[in-house]
Amino acid sequence: MENAERFGLVVASSGARHLAKLDVRPSVVVAVDSGLHAVIGKGWLPDCVVGDMDSVDPDALAAAEDSGAVIERHAVTKNESDLELGLMAAKRLGVTDAHVVARGGGRLDHQFANLVVLAAPHLAPMRVAATIGDHQVWAVRGTRSLRLPVGSHLAIHAVGGLARVSTSGVAFPLDREDLSAFEARGIANAVVEELVRLDVTSGVVLVVSSPAEPAS
Repeated sequence: MENAERFGLVVASSGARHLAKLDVRPSVVVAVDSGLHAVIGKGWLPDCVVGDMDSVDPDALAAAEDSGAVIERHAVTKNESDLELGLMAAKRLGVTDAHVVARGGGRLDHQFANLVVLAAPHLAPMRVAATIGDHQVWAVRGTRSLRLPVGSHLAIHAVGGLARVSTSGVAFPLDREDLSAFEARGIANAVVEELVRLDVTSGVVLVVSSPAEPAS
């Protein structure tokens, strides 16, 4: 079917434990630079390896290439991040729903850039979500429902300009209200129902779900 959904996994800076909850190999697996090590550690081989390859073991790269994976080498000095290139590769491979897996922490500029790129206009209409350390992130345009643990933290950030947002299932719902990319109004919310609904009628937002803090 031409319009069938196709799930893709984009594995960035992560270890094998970050993939532990995945039992079935997705239709498309893209390894971003050293993310190849996590993919191989899972017992899978990628469809594509993307990046400047500055932190990839040559033997692992050779094994991926021998298996038929497409190898996209890029210069260390470039305009895009390796993650952005990985997401673009996933879209070219026909992925409709991409999930990024990456470690948390590291350089702040890299973390900021990699969050923003999840909502990049040129990736639409591909839906993009991410697991970054212990946090879940979704780039949301239009309507989306998320099943989340009650009590977990939730934040909504407009990206690139104003976004008009309605929400339900959270402690502080919105009703067709404008969120600016330059204000923190959407943070410090909490999930009060298992199903959280979002309706973004204009613009795009990043939704961040963080684990509930343990009681002191």
